[in-house]
Amino acid sequence: MSVRFLSKEWADEFNTRAAADNAAFKGKKGTFMNVIPDAPGGEVRYALRFADDTATITIGDVADPEVTMNQSYETGAAINRGELDGQKAFMQGKVKLTGKMIKMMQLRGALTQISKVLASIDTDY
Repeated sequence: MSVRFLSKEWADEFNTRAAADNAAFKGKKGTFMNVIPDAPGGEVRYALRFADDTATITIGDVADPEVTMNQSYETGAAINRGELDGQKAFMQGKVKLTGKMIKMMQLRGALTQISKVLASIDTDY
């Protein structure tokens, strides 16, 4: 069954898969806010949290994220599909970051695993 990108069902599917394959998330801590201003239907914000030895996505705002990532819907979809590496997207200026850049470096390995989990989800765009 496919899920719509940036929907609650998409987040729920990610959370299920991340919990089942959580070795890369053990001991990791951090909160990231993702902002997609041009999503179909309007701006979407979702939080990516590392805590309790897993990673979770929740749709909506989160208080005091350590890093905020802004990207277009097209860029977010390409990263989600595994067609574009998040770090390359940042270097190309397709993803704008604000906040604690050191946190991004500390969680680099975990973020790579996030990309793998996202790419494994049957997603409609």
